[in-house]
Amino acid sequence: MRPFRGVVLLAAFASVFPGSAQLARSQGSASQKSGPEPPGIDKINHVVWIIQENRSFDNYFGTFPGADGFPPTTCLPKMPGSKDCVAPFHMPAGAPTCDLDHSWRIAHAAINNGRMDGFVWAEGSPYTMGYYDERDIPSYWKYAHQYALADRFFSSLNGPSLPNHIYTVAAQSGGITDNYLSLEDLEEDTDSPEGLTFPTIVDLMDKAKVSWKYYVEGTKKPPFHLWNPLPGFKDVRENPERMSKIVGQDEYFRDLQQGTLPQVSYLIPNGPDSEHPTESPTRGMWYVARLLNALMKSPYWKDSVVFVTWDDYGGFYDHVFPHDVDAFGFGPRVPMIIISPYAKPGYISHVEYDFTSVLKFIEVRWGMYHLTTRDREAADMEDTLDFSQAPNPPLVIDVPDNLHFPPPPHGCTDWFNTYAPYVTIPGHLDRTAIEVIQMQKEKKKK
Repeated sequence: MRPFRGVVLLAAFASVFPGSAQLARSQGSASQKSGPEPPGIDKINHVVWIIQENRSFDNYFGTFPGADGFPPTTCLPKMPGSKDCVAPFHMPAGAPTCDLDHSWRIAHAAINNGRMDGFVWAEGSPYTMGYYDERDIPSYWKYAHQYALADRFFSSLNGPSLPNHIYTVAAQSGGITDNYLSLEDLEEDTDSPEGLTFPTIVDLMDKAKVSWKYYVEGTKKPPFHLWNPLPGFKDVRENPERMSKIVGQDEYFRDLQQGTLPQVSYLIPNGPDSEHPTESPTRGMWYVARLLNALMKSPYWKDSVVFVTWDDYGGFYDHVFPHDVDAFGFGPRVPMIIISPYAKPGYISHVEYDFTSVLKFIEVRWGMYHLTTRDREAADMEDTLDFSQAPNPPLVIDVPDNLHFPPPPHGCTDWFNTYAPYVTIPGHLDRTAIEVIQMQKEKKKK
C-alpha cells in the first residue's frame, strides 16, 4: 500500500506502452459459465478470505523447507551493474523503519525486465532484502506445515494495494494501477463521476443467492478505502442492502457464535494489525490467529476453507519473475496459506495462482459465471485440496495475553514515508501515472 494517487486508463496505458491496448481490453467481461463442480467440492460451504498487507513470498517464506525460496547465491546490486551487492538477511528488530515504495513504476523498475535484480536500487533501501522466518512468524509457519502453502501465488497487478484489492473483488482493476486515498480522488482522476462501474463478485453472488459479508476491522460502517474498494463501485454504494454487508469485524465473531456466518467472508485488518511496514509482522500474525481460532472452535470449521494471503509485495524482494499474463500483471509473488479440513497436509503447491484464483474457486463452487478473462483462465486452488482425505483437525494456537508492540525505534514511523531511490528510474517508468493522465487530458482539450 502506498498513498500515491495515480491511474493508468486503458488509453493512457496504451500511449505509454505501445501494443498494450489489446491486452488491456482482454480484461473485459468474460461471461462464460464455470464448468461442473469437481467431485467433493460441495463439502466446502464457507470460504473465508483473510487479506493482510505488503509482504512478498521470499520475505516470509524464502527459507521455508521445501518451498521455492532464495537461491543460494542471491545478492542484488546496490546500483545497476555494480558488483557491490546486498544478500538476503534476517530482518533486524524494528526494521524497516520506513515504508518501501511499491508503486507501479517502482515495481516495474525492481523487476527490471524479468531480471529480478533491481529491488535494492529501485527501492532505495537494503531492507528490501530482509526476511522473516519461524522465529518471527511461528504461527504462519505452523499453519503452512500442517495445512498447505502455495509458492507460485502472485499478486494480480504489478503495483500497490488499491488495484490489487480491486482484483480481489472484480478480477480486474479497471485500468487503475496506483492508489487513491478517497473516492473523490478516484472519480476526479478517472473522469468517472460514478466511480467504478464494472461487475464484481458481489453481482455474481447476489444472482446465485450466495450469502457474503466484507468484514473490516476497526469501524462499524467501513467507507471506501485502499483495502475496501467495494464502496467505490456504483452498484454497491447505491444499494443499501449491499452496503449493509460491509461491516465491522466484530460481526465476524458474532456471526460465528450466532450461526449466521455467510458463505463467503472477506476479512480485512486495520492499520496496526495489517503487517504493513512499519507495523509488526508478529502483531498481524496474532490477529490472524484470533480470527482462525474463532473459526476452528465453531461448527463452521468442518466445511470451510480459509485463504490467508497478502495484497501486494510491499517493496520486498522476490526472486521469481511474475510473467506478463496481460498488460497489468502478474505482480511479484505473495504468500498464500490454505487452511481447511481438506487442505493437503504439509503440501506445497507449485501451481500458478493469483487473486483471481480465489474468485475462480468461488465461481466454480457455486456454479457462477466468470467476471473477466483473468478469472476464467485462472487455476482455481483445487490443487491444494483433497476432498477424499480424512479431514484435518483444527490447529488452535494460544495467543499470549497482554501483547505489546513498541513503535519502530528510529527513522520513519509513518507508512507514507518511503526511501528515496538510489537512482532515477529509467525511461518511460520515470513518468508518473498522474503525468500520463494529465497528458491525455491536455490532448482532449486540443
